[in-house]
Amino acid sequence: MDWVSADNGWGPPEKDLSNGEVGSGDGQPISIGGTAFPKGLGTHAPADVKYYLGGGCEAFTAQVGVDDAQKTAGSVQFSVLADGRKVAESPVLKASDSAYKLDADISGAKYVELVVGDGGDGNGNDHASRGGAKWLCG
Repeated sequence: MDWVSADNGWGPPEKDLSNGEVGSGDGQPISIGGTAFPKGLGTHAPADVKYYLGGGCEAFTAQVGVDDAQKTAGSVQFSVLADGRKVAESPVLKASDSAYKLDADISGAKYVELVVGDGGDGNGNDHASRGGAKWLCG
C-alpha cells in the first residue's frame, strides 16, 4: 500500500527495507531482535507515515522495534492513529529488545497514521522498523 504523506527523522521511509541513509532504497532487509522480515516499513524517529484507506480496512498488525542495523543503541515507541485518534501504542522499545506485536483496530478509518517517537531520549540511532506489516481490508 502506498502512503499519501510521510515525515521521517532521517532520510525517506523505506518499503520492505530498514531505514537507510539519505537516499531512497538504500536500507537493508528488515530485522528486529534477530528475526528477519521480508515485508514491512522502515522509518527513523520521529516519523509519521499516513495512508488513505477510505474506511475499507479493519485492522493493522506488525512486529515492531529498533531495527538490528542499530546493534546497541536506539529507543523508540510506536503508535497507530485512526482518523487522528490513537488506537494502539507499544511500550518504549530498545535496540536489545525482541520484536513487539502491535495490533490496531482501524475499523472504518479513512486515514491511518503509523507514528514512531524517539522514546524520550533524542532520536540518535532510532531506526524503527515494522516487520511483517499487514492491513486487513474487506
